[in-house]
Amino acid sequence: MQKQQAAGSGQRAAILSVTAAAAFWRFPGLFANGFQADEALFASFARTIAVWQDPLLRLQPVDKPPLLFYAQAVFYPLFGPVEWAARLPDFIASILLIPLAALLAWRLFGDGVTAVLTAVLLAFSPLAIQFSPTAFTDPLLTTLLVAALAAVMGRRPFTSGLLFGLALATKYQAVLFLPLLLSLGAGQGWRREWGRWLAGVAPVATAVFLWEMARTGAFTLWQTQVSNYGGIRLVGVWELRPRLADWLALWRQGALVIGGLAAFGLVLIKRMGQKERLLIGFVGGYFLLHWLLAVPVWGRYLLLPLPLAAIVAGRALKVARDGLPLNQFWGWLVLAGVIAAQLPMAAAARDGRYSFGSYPGADGGAAEVARFLADAPYGTVLYDHWFSWQWRYHLFDKKVFVNWFPDADSLVTDLTVFAGKGGDRYLVLPNEPEGQSILPEVQAAGFQLNIVFQTQQTPGMSLYRISR
Repeated sequence: MQKQQAAGSGQRAAILSVTAAAAFWRFPGLFANGFQADEALFASFARTIAVWQDPLLRLQPVDKPPLLFYAQAVFYPLFGPVEWAARLPDFIASILLIPLAALLAWRLFGDGVTAVLTAVLLAFSPLAIQFSPTAFTDPLLTTLLVAALAAVMGRRPFTSGLLFGLALATKYQAVLFLPLLLSLGAGQGWRREWGRWLAGVAPVATAVFLWEMARTGAFTLWQTQVSNYGGIRLVGVWELRPRLADWLALWRQGALVIGGLAAFGLVLIKRMGQKERLLIGFVGGYFLLHWLLAVPVWGRYLLLPLPLAAIVAGRALKVARDGLPLNQFWGWLVLAGVIAAQLPMAAAARDGRYSFGSYPGADGGAAEVARFLADAPYGTVLYDHWFSWQWRYHLFDKKVFVNWFPDADSLVTDLTVFAGKGGDRYLVLPNEPEGQSILPEVQAAGFQLNIVFQTQQTPGMSLYRISR
């Protein structure tokens, strides 16, 4: 008994140590990365709330529940208008995800070794690392869902319902986890407990409903999000192969070790129990759904099943180890091997070398251009086609008016009427063929374009002052 208690204490200490190492490893990303378009949009919502300009977001193009935006808004008065303030909710959530996933593994299998392995796999997963210092909805959503599942296994129905409600208030994709949550609750023998679970969900769901009614007078968030996706449809037969290749390539970049070990779990499935098979079936079903539905192939969608895949991978290692005559030394050697296998990719993710999540230069140089225009007077106009959401954030409290143009003809028409009237007019173009193709048409219409600023990023963007 004392040996078991000592082992449990050591395993808990190992999980806390891994969590601390993960926080230290990921911390530089808070200050190194740029905003992708969605991040900039969400952060602009948060700044609008924080300065009480539009606290209900009535005038904003919102298509998601608002929990993340209000969480971000809490940090702006504390730290000022810095990008990392918007990343703090996700950063904190991503660190908490590690012990929460370990707790879920422990409660599922009553096994501290699987819990430690789960924590190690998540801590050094490139996908988890690079999404930690971001302003997307998905890291917060993932943590809340794992916490809700852990509460189910801890026989805390009200807490689980409250956490699931908060997940729904972050993003509607939370409903994808409902079958797994219901299965785990049924496995726990829940009957009357579902009433308490619903009592936890109800106040959060009611708050989101009242918020949306106060904003628009109707509940339109779901319809707006589906419309922005272009609707939901099954993919065509001709799309199956390229989409599968894209998803596998993304998984290979972001979670190669976890994916490989989880696949190894299929080999050992006969030696696994019902809970392991449930997790494997859920992760497989999640992947099939995102393959067969015409949703974008984005890394953020792989973040949601990642903790469950890590639990399956950790369990596969534990089952394999138990089937071999290994002493404690060999057990530690296996753990060291798991860490070593992930370190090169984890180091690359820490430096933002993958295309998922956030990374240095994700904004294409918008922050640099915004700093150049920071002191521009009223009447200054910036013409843009590609970076509208970045300007919403970076020029949030500046005097520059951003004029979006759909094509070169529309730009020329506007310039023909307004150029030379009022303040300076600028055109920002990405340093890529698609962007540079605008130049000849504008110049052919009789306008002179002089480069006044170029970003240091590659390919980056160029800022032109327009004159007749």
